[in-house]
Amino acid sequence: MSNSCVTQKETAPWLGLEAPRYTSYPTAHHFFPQTGENTLIPWLKGLPGDAAISVYVHIPFCRQLCWFCGCHTKMTNHYAPIARYVRVMLEEIALLKRYAGGKGRLANIHFGGGSPGLLEAQDMEAILSSLVSMFEMRPSGELAIELDPRTTTSENIERYAAWGFNRVSIGIQDFDPQVQQAINRVQPYPLVESRMLQLREAGISRINCDLIYGLPHQTPESFRATLEQTIALEPSRIALFSYAHLPQMKKHQRMIDAATLPSETAKLALYAMARALLEAAGYVTIGIDHFAKMDDPLSVAAQERVLKRNFQGYVTDTTDALIGIGSSAISQFPQGYAQNSANAQDYRKMIGDGQLPIVRGWKCSVEDRARKQVIDEIMCFMSVNLAEIRKRYGLDENYFQQEISDLQKLEYQEIAASDREHIQVITEHRMAARVVASVFDQYRGIAPGRYSKVA
Repeated sequence: MSNSCVTQKETAPWLGLEAPRYTSYPTAHHFFPQTGENTLIPWLKGLPGDAAISVYVHIPFCRQLCWFCGCHTKMTNHYAPIARYVRVMLEEIALLKRYAGGKGRLANIHFGGGSPGLLEAQDMEAILSSLVSMFEMRPSGELAIELDPRTTTSENIERYAAWGFNRVSIGIQDFDPQVQQAINRVQPYPLVESRMLQLREAGISRINCDLIYGLPHQTPESFRATLEQTIALEPSRIALFSYAHLPQMKKHQRMIDAATLPSETAKLALYAMARALLEAAGYVTIGIDHFAKMDDPLSVAAQERVLKRNFQGYVTDTTDALIGIGSSAISQFPQGYAQNSANAQDYRKMIGDGQLPIVRGWKCSVEDRARKQVIDEIMCFMSVNLAEIRKRYGLDENYFQQEISDLQKLEYQEIAASDREHIQVITEHRMAARVVASVFDQYRGIAPGRYSKVA
């Protein structure tokens, strides 16, 4: 056993390193606290009249807290806190409408959380009505929601279909009972199967499923069974996330016994097995952790090199702006990022005072945008043409010279091939792209415990 671990480590020298997942660049912890609504308002006002807009709506409530969770959410057994939150959110939408109303058309709306499926019908209708009154919805747009099968009912599903929802994400994580007990998320396979059947019967066929590798008590045998059960459900997409154990940042993760977690090399073996099974079942590997059926728009976008990466992960979103609504939500514009307060009391107070609840953000320079594109292409396509990016952003031909030199050092030889113009991730373990991308991150630095380990 020890010999195989040594061999694995030697073929994956990046194991144990920490690196961002690069859902933004710069990463969110670099955002400046000085950025406020005075930064966002000109961006909103400056949207062109024909702008394509995406909206992310954050619902930070769950019935039960999963121990693995890294999201901004809280547990509630009563609806009253959710109802109060929705009233404040509607005020936020009214403030946004003051500056951006009628500026474009809605291409996508995504409800995330937390558990947005907890929203009662009248509140969901109020949010949708307010958004459509601010931006007209394109007929071909995507209306998506993340659902917890434990709190979703057949009646809810019928309503989602009637409202026009056409994509649903379901959190599976793992089907093994011991793993489910250890992460405080018990949901038997028949429950998930019945929910997916109900969704399809209602006409919602674009279904994503989330799995996590590296959870407590996972073994190759148990995780293989989970993968086979998931494949049998035939989701359009599967997100295969690596569990990030950061109890110093997420206190509820202390409920997970670290001694029961797979080692870094064992996690790598779980990923390799999962990728092989999913590809054999006809799924296309997308980026570092997504899989999609051949005809899914995500696969098409990857093939055509128009795939994007943002705070929602890998997306086909090519809109001009992403507006985040709700506590902790992040808006993304060509000019930069703006994040709402994650503190519920501050979020309510700022909106009550007639202010957009922006507390942090970042204004992107030309160099930021160039480096973001390099990082995005590495994360999305496992390769990048530096010459094209230097030309596009008017950068000197030697601009990336230091990064190219760094990538030619011994520690990168097993994961990336590079020359003056091209970078190619060559390892089969695609999560190592995070390490390659970090070489181009001029704001990186030593931040132990800040980022999850690359495994």
